[in-house]
Amino acid sequence: MRWDLSVLLCSVLVTLGGCGLGELVDEPDDSGVDADADIDSDADIDGDADTDGDADADGDADVDEASDGDGSDADSGSGEGDCASLGAWSSTEPFVDDGHVSHPLPSFASGGFYYVHTLQRGGSDDRRLYSARQSEDGSLGPWQLASDDHGGGPHGFAAIDVGGEPFHFRNGHIARYRMTADGTMDGDVELLEESADAAFGGNRYVWDSAVLAELPEGSRFVVHLGGFSFTGYEYHQDVFRSAVPLGSRFEDAGVDHPASRPGRAAVVVRPGSGGALLFTGENGSDRLWRSRLGEDGSLSPFEELGGLPEGTGNERGDWFAFGATLFVIRGSSVHGADVDEGDVLGPWSPMPSLPEDQVDVTWGDGHLEGNGWGIMGGFVYVTGPTRVFYAPLVAGRACAGS
Repeated sequence: MRWDLSVLLCSVLVTLGGCGLGELVDEPDDSGVDADADIDSDADIDGDADTDGDADADGDADVDEASDGDGSDADSGSGEGDCASLGAWSSTEPFVDDGHVSHPLPSFASGGFYYVHTLQRGGSDDRRLYSARQSEDGSLGPWQLASDDHGGGPHGFAAIDVGGEPFHFRNGHIARYRMTADGTMDGDVELLEESADAAFGGNRYVWDSAVLAELPEGSRFVVHLGGFSFTGYEYHQDVFRSAVPLGSRFEDAGVDHPASRPGRAAVVVRPGSGGALLFTGENGSDRLWRSRLGEDGSLSPFEELGGLPEGTGNERGDWFAFGATLFVIRGSSVHGADVDEGDVLGPWSPMPSLPEDQVDVTWGDGHLEGNGWGIMGGFVYVTGPTRVFYAPLVAGRACAGS
């Protein structure tokens, strides 16, 4: 990727509010996975954020036996569709020092390991991927270097586990991480697309969201919800989908995301419902929408629901689902809402809060961070500023109103 002088100046001014999207010029490179790697190292990644390396940690989890969880971060949760609760949060040891960050890059769970993308604070160097094995009690550790150059970023981008294989969709790519049994990366990612200009209808997305939906009758789809595209250098709301296993391109789902800046998303699946519910929001607001995903991959038009609950700090954080409960993180506040047998989303209820706000680092203009969570072995993991927080998911709770 080649950036001109206006981009270099804009990256310095972006946190001062002096640069709009229309002022930037970008010429995507179609040469491979590192197409947008050569971004000016002075670009403002963290703005005025002040990550506290002394985040609260319990440090008491030290079990060597690995979990037998499958490592999937799929949103389907319990097989019976019961509603769920969260137990108390614990914290890992730090995965980075104060000179490095994870957000706005993604994290994911796969194969019994939790993976965290990192890079230099305030720059774009030191693009390292770290991993930690899950223990029987849910703890992670110790952290190890999975790759000394993951090649992604510094933009936020979507990375998820799909049936035990992690993928990312940055800059027009359908990229499969090649992971070894010991939680390290075997060389570079494998690119599945024939062309980065064709995989998502010509869009080259960053600052985006993607989810895996595992439907009751066995069909599986990855849904990509749009985001910022280097094609046209603006936000595009086109929604794309692909059946699993993933191929060389996603197909247009026939609906557009309702937000000007597509935000977080999560899928709730209830057995016997004949499909799934896709919930999504708008980045930087409390708006909430829902679409119905059919066994054939069809998506209904999005319908707007009531807003998200109030949170703390910048109210940024991940969404995930387990069983028939949708969870949203808003700063350090965590809330859950149940989906009843009539597919109605119930009222929000407070869940145990995180020790600190999940996200304190954003790309200058407040664009969407990469997803920073995963579920495996009955625990949910979310990436904070310097540590990963984890909590047990308690299934089998009666849904509100049932």
